[in-house]
Amino acid sequence: MRNIGIRYYKMGLYNEEQFALFVKRGFVTEEEFKELTGQEYQDI
Repeated sequence: MRNIGIRYYKMGLYNEEQFALFVKRGFVTEEEFKELTGQEYQDI
């Protein structure tokens, strides 16, 4: 699930808010979120 979320984010299929759900669910770490989006993760 992690790789799918990252791939879809890079393809532009998910925005930052949608991608943040992967952090909330534990598939992606907060550090990975920041590395990919350039933004700090904030719980939605």
